[in-house]
Amino acid sequence: MDDNEILISTDDAALLRTLVDQDALGAGEAADALADSLDVARIIQAAQLPRDIVSLGAAVRYAELPAGRERDVVLVHPSDAAPSDGRISVLSPVGRSL
Repeated sequence: MDDNEILISTDDAALLRTLVDQDALGAGEAADALADSLDVARIIQAAQLPRDIVSLGAAVRYAELPAGRERDVVLVHPSDAAPSDGRISVLSPVGRSL
């Protein structure tokens, strides 16, 4: 696997594809970016995902650059997002980056 390869579990890919399809009529930059990522991703079984790959439901610590401030978040479906509680939508800018 190279550093730029996108790996997504089969379950997450199905859920993310549903999000893209549901947002197709409302079209948004987030949905377009997600669709592009899904188009180039390698879809594999969840058990085969390396431990350092972020998936839906994963708790993640990341550093905001350039300041380096660390944040702990959980990547979630948009309907479950609550940024003030650290639950970040997969369609948010941070969620897409993770």
